[in-house]
Amino acid sequence: MSDTLPNAKAITAYLKEAGYKASQSTVYKHRDEGRIPMQKDGTFLVKDVDRYASMHLKALDGSRPSEDAEQLQREKMEAETRKAKAQAKHWEMKTLIETGQYIDRDLFNGDLAARAAIFRNDLETFFQSNAGEMIKRVDGDTAKNPDLIDYCLERMELFLGRYAEPKKWPVLKVDFEGVNAE
Repeated sequence: MSDTLPNAKAITAYLKEAGYKASQSTVYKHRDEGRIPMQKDGTFLVKDVDRYASMHLKALDGSRPSEDAEQLQREKMEAETRKAKAQAKHWEMKTLIETGQYIDRDLFNGDLAARAAIFRNDLETFFQSNAGEMIKRVDGDTAKNPDLIDYCLERMELFLGRYAEPKKWPVLKVDFEGVNAE
C-alpha cells in the first residue's frame, strides 16, 4: 500500500479496512477540523491517519483506543493547558506593566538601599556635627536629659521625613512585540 491517501473517501475506506468505525461524513468533518493533517499536495499520510484513528475512533468491535493513544491525548491536553496558563500569565504581566502596577524588584531594592544610605548618612552627620550643640544644651546637667532627647527626636523626625519622601518608581518597559507566547 502507498504511504499516502488521496482524499477523504480513500481515508474512510482505509479506516474501515483497518477495523475502525468511520463514516465518510465524520472523516470529512475531522479533516476540516484539522484532526487529520493534509499535506501541501492535498494528500494524507497513512501514519497521520493511523494516529488520528487511534486517538479519535473506536474499533468496529467497540473497543477503545489503545492506552498509548489515551496517554498521548492526555499529554496533549496537559501541554495545551500549560500553554494556556503561560499565555494568561504573560498577558496579566503585560497588563500590569502597561498600567504602571509593576515595579522591577531589583530597581525597587536598589532604591530602598539608596534611601537607607541617605538615612544612615544623615544620622552620622548629625551626631558628628552636633556633638557640641548637644553638650551645650545640657551644660553637663543630667536634669536636662529630656531637653536633649526632645532635640534628638526632632532631628530624627526630620531625617525620617527625608527617608519617607514620596518617590515615583520608574516602570520597567518591556518590548512584547515579536514575543512568541508558545
